[in-house]
Amino acid sequence: MANREKQILQLIRRDPFIQQQEIADILGISRSCVAGHIMNLSKKGYIKGKGYILSENRYAVTVGAANMDVTSYVFSKLIYEDSNPGKNKSTAGGVGRNIAHNIALLGLESYLISVVGDDFYGKTLFEQTKLAGVYTDYFHKLSGESTSTYHSLIDEHGEMRVAVNDMSILEKLTPALLSQSKALIQHAGVLIIDCNLTEDTLEWLFNHAGNIPIFVDTVSTFKAPKIRHWLSHIHTLKPNRLEAEILSGIKITTLADAADTASWFHQQGVQRLALSMGTEGVYYSEMGGVSGCSPAIPINIINANGAGDAMMAGLAYCWLENMTLEKSIRFAQGCSALTLSSEFTNHPNLSCSRVNKLLELRS
Repeated sequence: MANREKQILQLIRRDPFIQQQEIADILGISRSCVAGHIMNLSKKGYIKGKGYILSENRYAVTVGAANMDVTSYVFSKLIYEDSNPGKNKSTAGGVGRNIAHNIALLGLESYLISVVGDDFYGKTLFEQTKLAGVYTDYFHKLSGESTSTYHSLIDEHGEMRVAVNDMSILEKLTPALLSQSKALIQHAGVLIIDCNLTEDTLEWLFNHAGNIPIFVDTVSTFKAPKIRHWLSHIHTLKPNRLEAEILSGIKITTLADAADTASWFHQQGVQRLALSMGTEGVYYSEMGGVSGCSPAIPINIINANGAGDAMMAGLAYCWLENMTLEKSIRFAQGCSALTLSSEFTNHPNLSCSRVNKLLELRS
């Protein structure tokens, strides 16, 4: 969808009775130009019939963390308890924000619900997220608060060795604040949430999402248990091996163990599982449907940060595009692989065409 079409669709979503001339005045274009864009939106299925009846279920809403990621890279073998020559980079990050960013890069309508402070990092995050094409209507700037930060250390192999996060601002993303976006959430095609959120916020989302499919990123072994009592509300769950073990109590060392774990999650009500098995790939399973293991895509790893977020974005994209689970997993792995090959948390050139080209080369 073109940027101008996104702007027009956003105005119509806010006011379904808005006139074409009013849209033209707001955007500084001619009424005939607006009419042309509306015709294109109708052809693409975003607007149904007359009177600007919007086609639902064509956009994604992500609720989660927005951080400034400070990443340190060493030039040679990492030496602990010593000063290591290297470089530091600051980039827009946060699990939820990264997912929303990647969904926008893949060309879909993407909304982010999160919070930042009224500081330099907050301003930078807001601007970069909006520049990526994410709708920031519910990306709240909170006066007097400090923006969340995540500082990680990357070794000579591109692997994250240790990280420190300061995410206390997420306690301000309360049910009262979320209630402002209730209608947006309940008309989405998919709701993606991450376990950085407080338990009260997660409870509100699970209770107020209606029939919208909920995709959950477990984030870490420390935060994954927050959703243990809400598994029956989850459509798609994307844990890694350790996070799945924490939730299920099943030790996962073989693919047979992964299958047993998937069965356990399905018994709890999870519709789809995308279980990251590291170098072995991704074990996937659908309740009453297909299951299997998709092998890892060989790639030169530059930075592992953000790879899981890219995978979740790929899964959400494929859901909205009505792709099968098997194809969704492979596409999502392609998104992850591209991100692994970039020094940035979000691959700046992520796109459907690049993902498909990578998959063709690796097939």
